[in-house]
Amino acid sequence: MSVPTFADLGLAPALLQALEELNFTAPTPVQAEVIPMALAGQDVAGQAPTGSGKTAAYGLSVLQQLEIKEDSMQVLVLVPARELALQVRDALKRLAKYIPNLRVAAFYGGHAMRDEKMSLRQIPHVVVATPGRLLDHLEQRTIIPNKLRVLILDEADKLLELGFQDELVEIVKRLPRQRQTLLFSATMSDKVLNLIRANLTRPRVVDAGQDDGNLPENLTLLGHVGTIDQKPAALYHLLQKPDTGRALIFCNTRERCVELARFLQGRGVAAEVLHGKMPQPERDKALMKLRNGSSQVLVATDVAARGLDVTALDTVVQYESPDKADQFQHRAGRTARAGAVGTAHILATPAEQSHVKKWPVAETIQWAPMHAPKLPPAAPKAPRPENSTLHVSAGRKDKVSAHDLVGTFMAHGGLEREAVGHIEVFDHYSYVAVPRQQAQEVANRVTGAKIKGRKIRVSLVE
Repeated sequence: MSVPTFADLGLAPALLQALEELNFTAPTPVQAEVIPMALAGQDVAGQAPTGSGKTAAYGLSVLQQLEIKEDSMQVLVLVPARELALQVRDALKRLAKYIPNLRVAAFYGGHAMRDEKMSLRQIPHVVVATPGRLLDHLEQRTIIPNKLRVLILDEADKLLELGFQDELVEIVKRLPRQRQTLLFSATMSDKVLNLIRANLTRPRVVDAGQDDGNLPENLTLLGHVGTIDQKPAALYHLLQKPDTGRALIFCNTRERCVELARFLQGRGVAAEVLHGKMPQPERDKALMKLRNGSSQVLVATDVAARGLDVTALDTVVQYESPDKADQFQHRAGRTARAGAVGTAHILATPAEQSHVKKWPVAETIQWAPMHAPKLPPAAPKAPRPENSTLHVSAGRKDKVSAHDLVGTFMAHGGLEREAVGHIEVFDHYSYVAVPRQQAQEVANRVTGAKIKGRKIRVSLVE
């Protein structure tokens, strides 16, 4: 049987054009199964591991069915974390690039409710939200879901694990009974099965791979066994290797993340921290610096294990062993995505190694003694990242685009087009990567320039 194309699945020309531009050449197994079912209006319960393409599977399905001329929220996507809300919103916008006047919005805690209320003056067709913040909007009637057509529960196992069960019950009570519901989960625990039974009507079940052993074939798993005292030197040694590239390091607590990042910074490594207690702008900044090459390393808790979107991530290091096999898999699966090659290391004591070896997902780990050469006495003169990040005081709500920022930095900052690096535009601010040697000078030049009639302030992100 031949592999179907996206055109074979019955998608509209506008979606096919966006897929071609995004280099989506053929549907993944979960997309090939889910899209026809969802377009037929059926409820779907899908078991889909990290990297399976589930966001595009449900995204293409619902974007095809929207009535753009209807000024109402028609699709609700519930996700467990702020990072995932932003990632899904941006993915849907990319898929809908050639659908005129489509509005997609993300609502999540950690920033002012008033900003979201202002944005609701224009009702979005698609809302991506965390349960707590969505419930706030429903209770304040800033979102009225009476025209909702599709509810999507993304990463259902994580929603339940984080204690959102009561919020989900309250939200569903307020939604129209006549609706389509799509649910996706990495695992099918009893709690997830109960959620399916309570909220889906005669669902079609899609199994896109168990989440207990399917790591990418192009992912290399390496284990390093030694004492706790050896771990800092072993980590430093790994990060000095030329092929390590951009690295994501996992710790089990935020205190250990902060401690480890300080250790690395003291040894000349450009390291940032990411954990659940950080304000959203600080999270955005840490992720941005890794994406645009302003830092080499991000030290994170498991808040980064799901929904984190860092392209070209070369290496994952599990500095501490996780408690469960699925945590191990989600951490390791942040690299070697979408056909890329990646390496996932785990630094383990003999006791941690014994624990990890019980998991089928860890069977392919290549174990070796921990290599922990003596640390240099002072911070080495390691090459600093080529880019620095600049903060710009205007964003999406000011009608500012990446194209606008490129033009401004060329006209006022004196940069060539090739020198303007990775740009990310948020609601009220933006980040722009520029060559490190010129960063402060460029910031001074561009501050006071006008974009869309508004003066901007530009500052160096430290």
